[in-house]
Amino acid sequence: MTDLTRRRALYGIATGSAAALAGCTGTGDPVPGGDGTDGGDGTDGDGTDGTDGDGGSDADPETDVHQVGAALSGPAWSRTERRGFCALLTDEDDAAWLLRDAPAETVAFVEETDFAASALVYAESVGPTTCHDEIAFEGIEVDEGTLVADATVSGAQDEEVACGEAITYPAALLRVTSDPLPDAAELSVTDGWGETGAVRSDDWVRDPESLAGEVRPEHDPANVPPAFECDADGFARHPQVYDGEVNWGGGGGAGSDAGGDGPLALRVVIPGDDAPGSDPLAIGRGTQFRIELTNVSGEPASVGSQAKYNLEVRTESGWTELRGTDGDPTVGYNDLAIGVPPGGTLEWEFEMTETGLVEDGPRADAFRVCPGLVPGRYRFVFFGAADLAVAFDYED
Repeated sequence: MTDLTRRRALYGIATGSAAALAGCTGTGDPVPGGDGTDGGDGTDGDGTDGTDGDGGSDADPETDVHQVGAALSGPAWSRTERRGFCALLTDEDDAAWLLRDAPAETVAFVEETDFAASALVYAESVGPTTCHDEIAFEGIEVDEGTLVADATVSGAQDEEVACGEAITYPAALLRVTSDPLPDAAELSVTDGWGETGAVRSDDWVRDPESLAGEVRPEHDPANVPPAFECDADGFARHPQVYDGEVNWGGGGGAGSDAGGDGPLALRVVIPGDDAPGSDPLAIGRGTQFRIELTNVSGEPASVGSQAKYNLEVRTESGWTELRGTDGDPTVGYNDLAIGVPPGGTLEWEFEMTETGLVEDGPRADAFRVCPGLVPGRYRFVFFGAADLAVAFDYED
């Protein structure tokens, strides 16, 4: 059995833009106090039962708010592109990725939630001072299965309070008890500068177009060798574990057949590939490069072991695996799943040499590249997700 042989998950901060999605703004009375209490009897402040006069939404749900403090997502989103981030948590497992570094009080708030009757909405935003450390919710409704609300970053309530100048990322959990429970969340988020924007629980937190790196060259390869054959007796190649076509640059998680519009984006990143006149996907001998897999969605994604990949060269007879052994080439891949949080990135690092392509991979003590590298088109296929692939050219 082979466990992870490369990097652990690298939870990157998004620097790219997020897809702009329209949203609606809830209206109504605030959640009283914002201190973890509610109205006590489930009514609005005016004593009504909270039903929508036109029948367009469910009765106002019972609510409870917990101020988390600092953001738990990383944050996974760019404050220059959006006002915040939200996630809908419908069972305790949904919250696992958020709770790794959460305060004990936050963990307890989640554990105390009866998910048979309630759901949690996790919200983040941003503010300009240390006093912008809470999020207040207003106008909370469940409208045709979607929880809608206003979420506003709260600053100092007293002008005499001294606030330090610092970018802060406040976060809060909103517990919602309703029948039926929401299956999506949409917030009108106002950050600490007073800027408002809509965010949804199914938003993409990163724009795939903004990610570093490339997917594959647009031109045909300059060289296609007739074959890639090793003349060593008994040499056996690592099998091609994926089946059929690959998904170039993006797709779904483990066990998914999703195509390029899935939550995962794969890129090959080559240092210096933005130099004037350079080919962005050309690698010379000894060049260090990396493969990055990013969850661009607003929900956690699961993938298999990072060891689950093929490294191939294109020949006249098709794509051929580079690596093999002088004995049994079988790799006992485990069935463990890796959770990649919203905006999170997994990374593989390589050097474009025969040893640099295998030294940190599975069975590094046994695998080798044979024969030597030849100029041409190469690709990386990650079958730990939906057979995601990227390609680049090697120029000797």
